[in-house]
Amino acid sequence: MRLCYVATLLLLLLGGTAQAASLRIGDPVPPIRLTDLAGNKVDTGGTRGRTVVIYFWNDRCGCTEQLIKLRGFIEGLKGKPFELVTVNEGQGKNVAATFIKGNALPYRVLLDDDLKVGTKQFGIKVLPTIFIAGKDGKLREKLIGVVDSKRLESIIRRHL
Repeated sequence: MRLCYVATLLLLLLGGTAQAASLRIGDPVPPIRLTDLAGNKVDTGGTRGRTVVIYFWNDRCGCTEQLIKLRGFIEGLKGKPFELVTVNEGQGKNVAATFIKGNALPYRVLLDDDLKVGTKQFGIKVLPTIFIAGKDGKLREKLIGVVDSKRLESIIRRHL
């Protein structure tokens, strides 16, 4: 719990140095341009036509437990117009890779080492924060903090 508090405090302090975006329901979801665990540059700009869940996380709070619980649900969405984008906030490649590989999670992980995308572009202050973009590329849901996995699955299904 103390680590969760420290991580949140760091996000607030580091993110407070510039005007953070405040995405509202109905706003276009901005593209994310980051590097993934394999070192590939990723641009999520072309997300129209599918539901996109953007999951900002680190390995300190309830984020990891939720990512593990969602594995079966996410794997069941293969073939549907759906994409999960996970963004590790400020921990670096080694920490993120250790968690993902250690739990055999099939998720693509983008690295926001300097917290610019999470805090400045998306305006997050708490981890996890989950954004759901509709097929039109607009924000449909913003979930702050750990959400019951069954509730999250229901919310995602509603937007497929």
